[in-house]
Amino acid sequence: MNARRAAERRERLGRGLFAENLAAVFLMLKGWRILARRHAGFGGEIDIVAVRRGVVAFVEVKARRDRETALLAIDGVKRARFSRAVKHWLARNPWAASFTLRADAVLVAPWRPPSHVPDAFTLGL
Repeated sequence: MNARRAAERRERLGRGLFAENLAAVFLMLKGWRILARRHAGFGGEIDIVAVRRGVVAFVEVKARRDRETALLAIDGVKRARFSRAVKHWLARNPWAASFTLRADAVLVAPWRPPSHVPDAFTLGL
């Protein structure tokens, strides 16, 4: 990998981590308790796992130029990987089976507050 591509990759990773941190703080301010961050398993990753009032939300954080583009970035391939990671997390946290489970999204766009989209897509469980 050449130096320019490596620098671009580091910059994207930094923006992604910033968006995830912003989303976590945003959710906590809304009363969510963060259970896990960046959980990887079965070839997928969950950015945030949070709980509030009988709901466990598996949250995908997307940072793009605008919210619409961010939501569109959660395509079928991403949803399938995400659902595999959710299965992995649930296998290690069986207590959560009694909760309502859903896939949420937090969309981050420059100069705009984050947008929480409850039940943004269906979990393939």
